[in-house]
Amino acid sequence: FERNNNALDEQSIVLEMGKKFYKTGAAPALSESDMATSLLSLTEFGGQASSMLSVLAGVIKTESVAALERVVFRATRGNAVFQQKTVKTKLLDTSGKVPELVQKTFFMVFFSGAVLGDKVSKIATYFGATLYKYPSTALDHAAMTYEVHKRKAESAQVLEQSTAILRGALTSLAAAYGPWSYVVAREKMVYDALNKCEFDLKRAVFIAEGWVATDEYEALVTSLQSAAVAQGLDTRPIINLIQSKLTPPTYVPTNAFTSGFQALVNTYGTPRYREVNPGVFCCILFPYLFGIMFGDFGHGLLFAGFGYWLISKEKEWEGKDLGDMLEMVYGGRYICFLNGLFGAFVGLLYNEAFAFPMGFFGTSRWEGFEEEGLSGMTCEHLERCELSGPIYPVGIDPIWHVTENKITFFNSLKMKISIVVGVLQMSLGIYLSLLNHLEYKDVKKVLFQFIPEVTFFGGIFGYLVLTIFMKWSTDWSCPLDHAAAEAGLPAAEGGICQPAPSLLTLLINMFMSPTADITVPLYGIECFGGAGNPDCAGVAEAGYCVYPALAAACPVSCGAPVAAGDFVDLLRAATVDEHTGAMLSSEYKICISPLQSYIQLKLLLAAFVAVPILLLAIPLIEIYQHSGNKYDNLDEDDHEAEDDGHAFSAGDAFIHQGIHTIEFVLGGISNTASYLRLWALSLAHSQLAELFKDMILGAGLKSGIENPALAAVATFIAFSMWAIISLIVLMAMENLSSFLHALRLQWVEFQNKFYYGDGQKWSPFAFAAIGSGAED
Repeated sequence: FERNNNALDEQSIVLEMGKKFYKTGAAPALSESDMATSLLSLTEFGGQASSMLSVLAGVIKTESVAALERVVFRATRGNAVFQQKTVKTKLLDTSGKVPELVQKTFFMVFFSGAVLGDKVSKIATYFGATLYKYPSTALDHAAMTYEVHKRKAESAQVLEQSTAILRGALTSLAAAYGPWSYVVAREKMVYDALNKCEFDLKRAVFIAEGWVATDEYEALVTSLQSAAVAQGLDTRPIINLIQSKLTPPTYVPTNAFTSGFQALVNTYGTPRYREVNPGVFCCILFPYLFGIMFGDFGHGLLFAGFGYWLISKEKEWEGKDLGDMLEMVYGGRYICFLNGLFGAFVGLLYNEAFAFPMGFFGTSRWEGFEEEGLSGMTCEHLERCELSGPIYPVGIDPIWHVTENKITFFNSLKMKISIVVGVLQMSLGIYLSLLNHLEYKDVKKVLFQFIPEVTFFGGIFGYLVLTIFMKWSTDWSCPLDHAAAEAGLPAAEGGICQPAPSLLTLLINMFMSPTADITVPLYGIECFGGAGNPDCAGVAEAGYCVYPALAAACPVSCGAPVAAGDFVDLLRAATVDEHTGAMLSSEYKICISPLQSYIQLKLLLAAFVAVPILLLAIPLIEIYQHSGNKYDNLDEDDHEAEDDGHAFSAGDAFIHQGIHTIEFVLGGISNTASYLRLWALSLAHSQLAELFKDMILGAGLKSGIENPALAAVATFIAFSMWAIISLIVLMAMENLSSFLHALRLQWVEFQNKFYYGDGQKWSPFAFAAIGSGAED
C-alpha cells in the first residue's frame, strides 16, 4: 500500500512540475516541415529527419541527477534537453531492501526519435530513476490529473484503514508476545532435548543419557516421577546410574560475589572436571596484585566507593538490559570493590594518599642527630639522621617520601616486593598442581613432574626470595662511636659493619662462577683481618688456605712456594699513632662464607639434575606402560587404549613433555621477570600522582596572589584541573592498565603452573535459562 501510494504521489508531482516546464518551453506553432528543418539530423541515431519531439519524465535521487544529466548529454551528443527541479517533500525510495524516505528530484528530457528515446530510458533506469507517462495534450493531461487524484484519495483511504488494522493487530500481539515467546522457546528446548534422545522402536520409548549434579540426583528422580503421575501416565520413567569413562562437564556453583571472578577465569578456559579451580584464589590474589600497582589510600577508597555504589544498585538493576558497557562494569562490581579496598590497603602500607605522605601511625621515627645526641627534630633538613626508637609500626616511614634518595629507595623496595609476591604466587601454583595429580591419581607426575619442578623453582627462585628476606633482616649498618669516627676507625658495636651484597650479582655468580669464593657474603660470614678478627695465622689454623682469596692474601702463612721477602701476609688491622692520632696503616680484611658457597652449589646441582628428570622420566614411563599393548582394545566402551581418540605415540610423548619442560624452565625466568610489572606500574602511578599534585595543585596553592578573592579563584581552578586530570588519567586509564596487567599475571604466570582450562561447561536443561541468552 505504501509503495502504491508513493507511486501515485510521484505521478502527481510529474504531472504538476512537467506542466510548468511545458509552459516555459512553449514555442510558436510550426509546421512539420519547419520543425524538421529546425532540428539537427538524427540519422546517426537511427531516427528520421521528420521525427516529432518526444518527452521522458520521472523522479530520481537528488545525488544521482547530476550524473544522469551528464550521461544523457554525452549519449545523445547534445541532442536532448534535460530539465530538473528538486522536490520539496521527501519521497519513498523502494530500491533497497528496506524502503526509506529520501530527497528526490523531478527531471524531464526532450528528444526526437524512438531509438533515442529507448536509449535515454535505459540510461535513466540504470541510474535508479522511476519513469512515468506524461500526456502530450492538455486534454489528456487534465484527464490523467483527475484520475491520479482520484486514485490517490482511494489509496490514502485504503492505507489509513490498513494501518489501523495493522496497528490493532500489533497492539494485541504485543500483549501476548512475551508469553508466546516463552512458550516457543520452551518448546524449542523440549524438542532439542528429544532430538538428542535415542528412540527404541521395539519398546516405543525414548532413551536419554545425560549428566546431573550429584546433590540434585534425588530431586531429579522425584521430579520425573511426579511429572508422570501428574500427566496420568501408566509407564513410569526408569532412571539408572551409568558408569561412564567420559569426562563429565564442569559445574562451578557461583553467587553474586564469586561470579565476576569466576568469569575472569572462564574467559581463559573452563576448568577441567575435578581440577583445582583458580576462581577461588582469584577472589583474593587478583585484587592484591591490582592493589600493589594501584597502591594509594585515597585513590583506592574512591574506587572502592564506586564498587560499593554498583553493589547498592543490585535490586534496581538486576535482570535488566543495561547495555554492553554498563552490563560489563556492573558484572564486575565486586571486583571493583575489592580492587579498591586492596589499593587502599597497599596505599596504607605506602603511607600515601593522593600522592601526599601521610603519618597514619604517627610521625617519623627518624630524628636529627647533633653533637650532643638526638635533637628531637625531624631530619628532613639535617645532614644526619638516626632512629629514635623502634621502627615505624605499619608500612613505610613517611620520612622516606621527602628524602633525596626517595626514588632509589622505593625502586629497590618495590622491585623486591614484586619478586617476592611473584615467586610466592607461582610457588602456590606449583603446589596446586600437586592437588591435581593426586586427584587424578597420577603417581608418575607427582614423582617425576611435581618434585623436579619444586626442586628447580625452589632451588633458584625460592632461594632468591630467601636471600631478599635475609638481606632485609640483617643490620648492615656500622654505627660509629664519635671518637673512633674522628680517628677513622670502625666501632666495635652496632651491626655487622659489612657492605650489603647485590642480590643480582649474587644470582649471576651463582650460575656463572659457582665454585668461586664469595667475598661479599650474605650469611655465614667469616672475616679475617681488621679489628677483632683473626689474621693470616688464624686462616692457616682454620684450614681456610684452600680458598683462593685467603691464600692470595696470606701467601706466607699458607706456605706458598715463594722466595723469602718477595711476599708478605696482607691481613691486618688498622694502626694509629698514639701521640698524633694519625693513621699509620689501613686495615686489610677479607670476608668469605663457606656455608653460602656450599648451599648455593648444592642448590644449583639439584636444579640442573631436576631438568633431565622432568624431561625424560614421564615419556619413558609411558613408553614402558604401552610396550605390552601390542593390539588395540576393540571394546567400544574402553577409552583407556586411546587418548582423545589418538593412539599412543612415543614421539608425541617426548614432544609434549619437551614443550612442558622448556616452557617451565624458561617460564620460570621470564615469569619471574614479568612480575616486575608490579614495580613498574606502582612506580608510574605514584610518580604521575605526585607530578599532578606538584605541578597543578601545588601551582594553585603557591600562586603567590595577595588578593584573597583571586587567590581563592586560582586555588579552585587548580583544584578542579587536578581533580579532573586525576580522575581521567589515574582513576580511569591507570586503573584499566593495572587491571589488564593483573589479569595477565593471573592468567599466564599463575594459572599456567597448574591449570588446564580445557573442560566443558555444564549447561543444564532448565527453563530458567530462557531469556538470559544461555539457551543458545
